[in-house]
Amino acid sequence: MTVKETQRPAHKKLRVLCLHGYEQDSAIFRTKLRQHTDSLADIAEFVFVDAPNEMQPYDTSGVDNMARAAAVKSGETLNRVIRGWYGLKSAEPERVCGLETSIAYLATVLNEQGPFDGIFGFSQGKCGLMAGVMCALLENRYEALGKKCAHPPFAFAIIASGYMLSDTKWTHLYERPLSTPSLHMYGILDSYIHVSKSIDLCRVYSQSAELSTHGG
Repeated sequence: MTVKETQRPAHKKLRVLCLHGYEQDSAIFRTKLRQHTDSLADIAEFVFVDAPNEMQPYDTSGVDNMARAAAVKSGETLNRVIRGWYGLKSAEPERVCGLETSIAYLATVLNEQGPFDGIFGFSQGKCGLMAGVMCALLENRYEALGKKCAHPPFAFAIIASGYMLSDTKWTHLYERPLSTPSLHMYGILDSYIHVSKSIDLCRVYSQSAELSTHGG
């Protein structure tokens, strides 16, 4: 069934597409959010998907230990293929790779598993970034989305530690104000994504709210 054929009656639960963090996967993200998703189970369905790009890990022991401990309690196992929504060819100037693959994959997810009311991107910016990329693509129907994706723009976006790409191939995504209602969450002392980058992304959205913490 495609998104064109899927009708969601008004009384049905909200459906939220959840994008995990860099060097994580859907199982880890689901484990991290279980307390929240369980408390919202009456009103929302959370759909977790894996990034299509396999990445080379540099430090995942902390993530593994926490996620595995939680998984043992729930009787689940974890797929430890390290995944990401894009990688870097170079940092200065920024040149990314794998983003087209992720966009095509998510367009298929939207068509085949949608419709989704909202999107939630989390952790170290790269999924916060990916959620922002998909909002821009759906609002403005950019060519990278592909002609077969019939999904409408999201009704809302929740973006944690997001930022904008500086790769000149993708900066056009932020040239027009985005109207998707959005909540931007960031840590003032985030050592991975500087708070100013998350605020810059927030300013692209015309209907945005901010939630900050003093931690990272």
